[in-house]
Amino acid sequence: MDIIIKGTNDIKTFELTDSSGSDWVKDFVGNGTLEFTDGQFVYDDDIGAFVCEQGTYDWWSKVISDQQDMQDRIAALVDEHGHDAVYAAIGDASAVDIGDEAASVNAALDEAFGTTAV
Repeated sequence: MDIIIKGTNDIKTFELTDSSGSDWVKDFVGNGTLEFTDGQFVYDDDIGAFVCEQGTYDWWSKVISDQQDMQDRIAALVDEHGHDAVYAAIGDASAVDIGDEAASVNAALDEAFGTTAV
């Protein structure tokens, strides 16, 4: 997802890949939220990218990075412990605000499997 920062015209990219390598960042950013309709991200047809404020980019950049790290950790734990065990450990930990999801899920995974680095 290409991003242009308002005011500076810096070009940035958001990417969030699943275990198959598919990029699903647009689904993640727009899933159940209004970021594409409330003005946080405005698509500019002339430049072929979304435009946003620096603060919006910074917040989403951290959330997406945290989400990618969490997804990578889940995939590694599934390989080691199995799908059912990992998702049982996650339980309701992902039922939080999107900005808090990675920390909540990682805390549940830490409790069940110990801390690990991805």
